[in-house]
Amino acid sequence: MLADAERTPFRSNSFDVVFCDWGAMTFADPYRTVPEVARLLRAGGRFVFSTHSPIFVLAIRGVDGPPTRRLQRGYFALHRIREPGATEFQLPYGEWIRLFRESGFSVERLLETRPEPGMTSRYVTRVEQRWSRQWPREAIWQLRKLTTIRSPGGRTGPRSTGPRSRRSR
Repeated sequence: MLADAERTPFRSNSFDVVFCDWGAMTFADPYRTVPEVARLLRAGGRFVFSTHSPIFVLAIRGVDGPPTRRLQRGYFALHRIREPGATEFQLPYGEWIRLFRESGFSVERLLETRPEPGMTSRYVTRVEQRWSRQWPREAIWQLRKLTTIRSPGGRTGPRSTGPRSRRSR
């Protein structure tokens, strides 16, 4: 099915998992896609996606340039990155977390990948491989949709329906 990631044709609360590997979360506006994923997921559902790390986006020229050792744009200005023929999206880490919380998600894990020395890739250049041994090139987010519960005092608030952390056991 071909659908707009910012407005899908699916019913609310109809999925247990939404997975996106370098797709819509890179080329669609996260201020629209994250709430849309929250609408689609059932309580306790998981949202896992991969995209560039904000640090990588700060270090590249344009959208497709090689990473450099110097920042190429302002961190707090991250959102829509436009180049002729391409538009990509990225947010600062704090803004991602704020957006997730406002959309009813808890962050279970953020994995910042790092290649081992000597590893090769067919889709990452050698310059990117060397760069990403020092700084994260990719971010893999694992989120869980919260559910709202009524507390004994009558207040409502978000509650994770996922596994409890080690600290809360």
